[in-house]
Amino acid sequence: MRICFLDNLKTLAIILVVMTHAAVTYSGIGSWFYTEHSNLSNASYYFFLFFQSFTQAFFMSLLFGVAGYFVPDSLAKKGIKKFIASRTFRLGLPALIFALFIFPICAKMVSPSFNLNYYLHGIISFRFIGWTGPLWFTLALLFFTLIYIAGKRWFDILTAKFTFNITVKNFLVLILLIGVIAFVIRLIFPIGTSVINFQFCFFSAYVFMFLMGIFARQKNILDKIAYPQAKKWGLIAFGVGIPWWILIVYFGVSIQGNETNLTLLMGGWNWVALSYALWASFFCVAIIIALLGIFKKIFNKQNSFLKFLSSNSFGVYVFHAPILIAVSVLLKNVDLPPILKWIIVFSIVLPFVFIFVHFIRKIQLIRKIFS
Repeated sequence: MRICFLDNLKTLAIILVVMTHAAVTYSGIGSWFYTEHSNLSNASYYFFLFFQSFTQAFFMSLLFGVAGYFVPDSLAKKGIKKFIASRTFRLGLPALIFALFIFPICAKMVSPSFNLNYYLHGIISFRFIGWTGPLWFTLALLFFTLIYIAGKRWFDILTAKFTFNITVKNFLVLILLIGVIAFVIRLIFPIGTSVINFQFCFFSAYVFMFLMGIFARQKNILDKIAYPQAKKWGLIAFGVGIPWWILIVYFGVSIQGNETNLTLLMGGWNWVALSYALWASFFCVAIIIALLGIFKKIFNKQNSFLKFLSSNSFGVYVFHAPILIAVSVLLKNVDLPPILKWIIVFSIVLPFVFIFVHFIRKIQLIRKIFS
């Protein structure tokens, strides 16, 4: 089952993934294979912090939600055994391919000291489990799906008791749940930490949005999101989200010379960390409601160009890392302002990687794996 506006939303989210990883390259904010940010001005730093904060708040949660939406129908159609086999192939195999073949290419481009001995030691010691790069997403999605299947009976009993109306009250409850749980998780796993490439600091929103995707299909929630309502949520998302973010950054970020301090935002028992967790959950929920309603109304169709983008989007998610790194390394000696360089790099990488994926997917096996 394909739904045009959800396909288009998924494409948008994956384009934002590429743009965000390019931003990390030139901001140093976040984790990525290759970074260069020694000449970052305060203005550039705040620009990247703004862009990355807002994209990080929702784009992966949106992908988890869209994936969750298709779980009930696929599970009912295939049955448990075939569904698990299908999901393991479609989600687990790409992560394994990235860890064994694509990660070493990325690592070698960044660090020439990465050699065969290091690679073999990584395999033998099982360190390669953390070599999933952006494909942590497919692995996490596989785990979420398996856990859902194991607890499906209880989940269905729980959700059968509820009807979900598109009301401010219901979404405030969801925002509070996501935000407070994220705050608690970050007491143990602050932003910037990872365990075998899983950043648990963001998992509160991921889990809730995956489950909300399933719930949305069961209760036909997407049909209840009206276009005027979606526009209002979009205005609320930015009208409240931007000044709220500015206040958090004003009190939570300090810059002294070339050193920036984001410690208060990262997590801990302080009001800035709590406010940041609640802000992210607020923007996540608000903008996703807005995008769902707007895309359902305006972008619920595909021309040949949008079909091209959506059919290749997952492959772009998988293969953008080595291409982005290669372009960034090739341009490392080009002296340009970081924001301009970022724009140039993602403007080169995005069309190139879509075209690259389009052609390699002409090979039947690759098309089967990366669809």
